[in-house]
Amino acid sequence: MISTDPWVWLSALLTLAIFSMLLGDNKFFRWAEATYTATVIGHSVVTGLLTLKDRFYPLYTGQKPILIIPLILGITSLFVVWRRYAWVSTVAMALMIGVGTGISIRTLIATDVVGNVRAVISETAKVLEGSPATRLGYFIRIVFTICALLYFLFILVPKGGPGGKFFNYIATIGKYALIVYMGIAIGNTIQQFVGTATVAIDRLISTWLGLS
Repeated sequence: MISTDPWVWLSALLTLAIFSMLLGDNKFFRWAEATYTATVIGHSVVTGLLTLKDRFYPLYTGQKPILIIPLILGITSLFVVWRRYAWVSTVAMALMIGVGTGISIRTLIATDVVGNVRAVISETAKVLEGSPATRLGYFIRIVFTICALLYFLFILVPKGGPGGKFFNYIATIGKYALIVYMGIAIGNTIQQFVGTATVAIDRLISTWLGLS
């Protein structure tokens, strides 16, 4: 039985309008896109105002006067929309980008580099344990991780230098390991998008049209 809930109908119409992009750009898609964008922006503005109220209430009561610094930086960052006074926002933007980049680099090193090295060290002994398939899996992971790390560490080694030929072999294996990793990552991303589309289609069939 077809749903009589107006929100279900709105969701279904928006979903169909988004899917209409498969047939080319059209008014229905632009309407759905504008509706989604306006909703997200409106929700973000309201959430931001509520967050400001909660975060800076201790400043208003005098409990945390140090909060005056992020308040000033936040206000100055808004000047980026005025070309004449955009220079006022440079300090806030520089601090935001600098701090964000520093934290991101630290996190990436801790997870992607140190984490993988720790995993390789802890899994080295597991190559001799378990079934042959499990051993092979651990062995491939260890080899690929080491070769990928050496590929980045010794990427500037001269081809004719000492050990250059050996490092060329290692770099080749590391390069193929990175290609395999990127292929798997792209495949997982596509699978997630396909899963989202499948859920939307299933919602149209089961929730909107009432078909099972």
